[in-house]
Amino acid sequence: MTNNGEWYVIQVISGTEENVKSSLFQRRESLGMEDFILDVFVPSHDVISVRANGKKVTKQKNLLPGYILVQMVVTNESWYIVRNTPNVTGFLGAGNIPVPVSGSELEKLKGKIEEHAETFENKYQVGQEATVTKGPFEWNEGIITEINDKKGLVKLNINLLGRDTPIELEFGGIKVK
Repeated sequence: MTNNGEWYVIQVISGTEENVKSSLFQRRESLGMEDFILDVFVPSHDVISVRANGKKVTKQKNLLPGYILVQMVVTNESWYIVRNTPNVTGFLGAGNIPVPVSGSELEKLKGKIEEHAETFENKYQVGQEATVTKGPFEWNEGIITEINDKKGLVKLNINLLGRDTPIELEFGGIKVK
């Protein structure tokens, strides 16, 4: 079969997106539906948290909690298999008829994922007072002047020899007051 199918949004119980994805792949294999259930996609991106000890921890964060996308050729059998997968609550659409996602909406979603590609979890704000906890300026205090979520860096103005001096540090290198 050469049909590429279309993408459909599936509603799932929030927090079970990855489990539903693996269940759909298992059911597809065991029931011989490879030509009808083509792909499953969970829109997510990596978020990096910096712990107090400076250790970086990467977690997956869903862009659309409670939703996944399935590329499929809709038949009564493929619809039934997806609809009756554990933790699936239904298709997004009108009644029992699934509505495919348009190409432009899919491209917009992919753009959002790339935009969020890998970001740091930010708990700081410009203007906050902070203390340096690592490096040669340890114990110096200053004001946060700039935050870079993409790289996990903050710029801090500290008083060094009677002058305001900007320094750049990783998120884990400061403690907010």
